[in-house]
Formats: sequence, structure tokens, C-alpha cells
Amino acid sequence: MKKDRATGGIRLRIMNYVLGGLTLAMAIAMLVTTFLAVIGYNSLRRTSEAFFECRDGAERIQDASDYLTEHVRYYVGSGMRQYLDDYFREANETRRREKGLAALEKHFAGTELYEDLERAFEGSYALMQTEYYAMRLRLEASADVDLSEYPVEVRGVVLSPEDLARNPDGEGGMIDHSRELVYDEEYEERKAEITGQVDKCLKGLEDHLKQRQERQARQLRTLVVVEQVLIVHVVAAVALLVVLTSLKVFHPLIRAERLIRNEKQLPEDGGSYEYRFFAGTYNRMFEASRESREQLAFKASHDYLTGIFNRSGLDRYLDRAAEGRNALVLVDLDGFKKVNDTYGHDAGDRILQRLSEKLSAAFRSGDRICRIGGDEFAVIMWNAGVESGEMIREKIATINSEMHLSTDEIPAASISVGVAFGGEGTGRDLFRHADRELYRVKRSGGGGISIRDGSQEEGNANEGLPEDEIEK
Repeated sequence: MKKDRATGGIRLRIMNYVLGGLTLAMAIAMLVTTFLAVIGYNSLRRTSEAFFECRDGAERIQDASDYLTEHVRYYVGSGMRQYLDDYFREANETRRREKGLAALEKHFAGTELYEDLERAFEGSYALMQTEYYAMRLRLEASADVDLSEYPVEVRGVVLSPEDLARNPDGEGGMIDHSRELVYDEEYEERKAEITGQVDKCLKGLEDHLKQRQERQARQLRTLVVVEQVLIVHVVAAVALLVVLTSLKVFHPLIRAERLIRNEKQLPEDGGSYEYRFFAGTYNRMFEASRESREQLAFKASHDYLTGIFNRSGLDRYLDRAAEGRNALVLVDLDGFKKVNDTYGHDAGDRILQRLSEKLSAAFRSGDRICRIGGDEFAVIMWNAGVESGEMIREKIATINSEMHLSTDEIPAASISVGVAFGGEGTGRDLFRHADRELYRVKRSGGGGISIRDGSQEEGNANEGLPEDEIEK
């Protein structure tokens, strides 16, 4: 290949044309081989599915037959109506035998194998006549039985005069004879014959499908070998192309890809001019995007005035707080509207900022301090159970005493507080409990705290509440 005089390098365009053409030809051959392999695979898969479907169908017949035998024996042995009902639910509603036969008919109708299975099916039906007779005999031995409540198959059985003459109970009686019918040697031989026919069907099924699978597997293996040879040639061509171009193109791009995935800036040295231009542009965009994401994330979860979490920040942690030994402290500034009207909104903002600072100083750094409304704040205290109530009271009392101190710029204020603890429901329930406690304090005049543990701040925080809202 001709080298570039200016750079001493190989002309990538000509190299790409030659290697690309060869690779394309081999790729087309691979596509054809793959298509044929997919056809072979689908054929093999359908054969395997047919095998499992047919085996399942044959097993359904056997399982259903065993189920019917089991329940007729239970019934003649105990006389419990439930076993009889289960028997006819299987025979007339679930019908596993009929469904199993239908599954086999799709693949083997008209074959000797299917005819064997049909004979087993007919034998199972014939055996049911004996089972109907045994159930009718057991029913005849029962006193005060309304035959109209029983299935028509049982009602339609005509007992022989000899069986009608038997005593209901005792040796040789109706009950004893009904058991003999489903336990004697003749019954067992007929059952064994049905089982043998089903086994023969299964064995023939396995042999037939196994031969088909082996033939299809050989064809598929041949196609896979051809495909492997083509893959080796394609890999060799691609490897040659990669080796010749890696220093100029691939290596810088692969390194850049790893750094981009790890959200890091790209080195602007090495590679081609186009790569250096790309790296410099990306680095500037990356830095701008990172700053923008950080600002957006902060604004989305923090209050612009106080810098603490906002309502969205509270909602993020509220359900988690409700799950364990955590506390939710709702704080409301008393008479905040009056402060705004009297001193102006600037003074109101400074009070809000002051309260935010006091809450942040009073509670632990890991707790979540949030401004959730105009003059409403919330604190999520982690690992704080009911035993922390007194400590919370002391914190709120300290904050209230400090908020009572006015300055030239910030008037005096007070706060009302409601506290609830997690472990009783969802985050919504926890917020509702704390808000209820806050409501108690506001109704009693404010400037205090109510905790959802039966105790209150000095004075009666329940005062003014309707009787049905007072916590017992």
C-alpha cells in the first residue's frame, strides 16, 4: 500500500477499501450460514418442544388415571363426599387425560404409537365403569342419601340383585364389596395394562424424536463449523485493520470511551488532530454539564432562602423514616403572617433564616432539616425512638428561648412543634400524626411542643380540641 509522503503513514482510505471489501464478502457468507443455522436451530428446538409436549401429554393421562383411582379408593374407604366430588371434577372439568391426548394427537395422529395411547385411553374409560359401580355400591350402603344430589354417572349405575341383597355393613356387605372392586387383582391387572401401554407410547416417542434430533443436530454442527471458519477469517481481517490503524484512531478512541463511561475528562495529547479537537470540546462541555447538574440537583432538593432541604427533600426520606425508630419533628412559626405585615418580608426572611440556623445547630448533622412551606419546617431524626422525647423537648425549649430574643433587624418569634415516631405506618401516616400534634399546640396558643407519646408541653395542648380529637 502507498505511504503518505507528508506523514510517512499508510493511506487508511485504500487500506479500508481493500480490507473492508474482503470483510464484507466474508460477512455476507457468514450471514447466509447464520441464516441456515438459525433455520436448523429452530427445527431442532421445535422437535425438542414436541418431545416435551408429547411426554407431558402422556404423563397427564397417567397422572389423571392414578388420581381417579386414588380418589375412588378414598371414597369407598371413608364415604366422604369430598373425594367423590374431586373425582368427578377431574373427570368432567379438569380433564387432564383428554388434554394430554389432544397434545399427542397434534404430532402422532394416525401412527401406531398414537393408537396404542388411544387403547390405553379406552381402557381407562372402561375402568371408570368399575369405579362408578363401586361408588354407587358405597352410596347405597349409606343411610338417608338423596341420589339426586350426586353425579348422573353414579345415579345411572344399576346394581345387580346380588349386590342389592347384601347388608350395608359387615363382612361381605356393600361397603366391603365396593372396596374389593377397586382393590382386587383384576382391577390392579387392568391398571397395570393401561400403565404398560402408556410406557410403550413414551418409549416409542423418545426413540422417534431422538432420531430426529440427532439428524438435525448433525446438520447444525456442520453449519456451525463453516461459520467458525468464516469467523476466523473475518477476525483475521479485522485484526489486521485494527493493528494498522490503532495508533492513529482506535487506541485513543478506546481510551476515550473508558474515560467517558467513568465520567472523567479526556487527555488532550496523543492521537490525531481530530481526536485532540474532540477531547478539548468534550472537556469543556463536560465541565459545564457537571456544574449545571450539581446546581440543578441542589435546587431541586434545597430551599433557595435557607439552603436546607425543601419539601422534595423531605419526601425523599419520609417513607424511610416511617419504617423504623425515627422521629419526625414538624415546626411552625407562630404568627408569621403578622410579622410579615408588621415588619415587612425582609424581616420575615431573616426570621426564617434564623430558625433554619437554630434547627441545624440543635440537631445532629446526620438529621434532615427541611423547609416544607412558607413558615413550616420539618426535621427527620434518625435512630430516635419515644425515649428521645425529653431530649427533643429540651432542644425545642432552647430554640424557643433563643427565638424570643429580638434584635434591631430580627423581631422576637416563637415556634410550635409536633412530634411523631416511625414504625406505625407509611410516611404519609407519620406526617399526619406529627401534624396532628402540631395542631394541638397551635390550638392551645402555640409556643410549645406536643409529642405523640401521651405527654404534652406545660399547659394543656389538648385545650380547644374537640373531644373526639384528643389523644387517649
